Amino acid sequence: MKNYNVKVAVTSRSFSRNEILREKLLESYKNVTFNDDGLKLQGDAIVEFLKGHHKAITALEKIDGNLLSQLPELQLISKYGVGLDMIDFEAMRKYGVKLGWTGGINKRSVSELVISSAISLLHKTYIANNEVKS
Repeated sequence: MKNYNVKVAVTSRSFSRNEILREKLLESYKNVTFNDDGLKLQGDAIVEFLKGHHKAITALEKIDGNLLSQLPELQLISKYGVGLDMIDFEAMRKYGVKLGWTGGINKRSVSELVISSAISLLHKTYIANNEVKS
């Protein structure tokens, strides 16, 4: 069932380009604004993009007190991607904005990368690749 009252903004460029993620989000929310232009949002641009929205899905954008003070209707920020270093938790508490985030969601991908890199090193695949290229 779609939520028609809640407005969601997706600042993340990679989330906005992912058809599967877009489809899943649109199954739950009718009013969604995606970053379809692939802009790196910061300063006044991110404020304008998020203005009027209740929820946001962010990635690399800096979330601080200055931003949150200009977005009184924002209630929840969901972090897409790894790391929370771009988020000021004190400012979120001050402005009553909640955080949605699932830690360790990419652990399988990281494990697969480590194993494939180890196998590549053991078999000296990178050396053979360079030899073939030259």
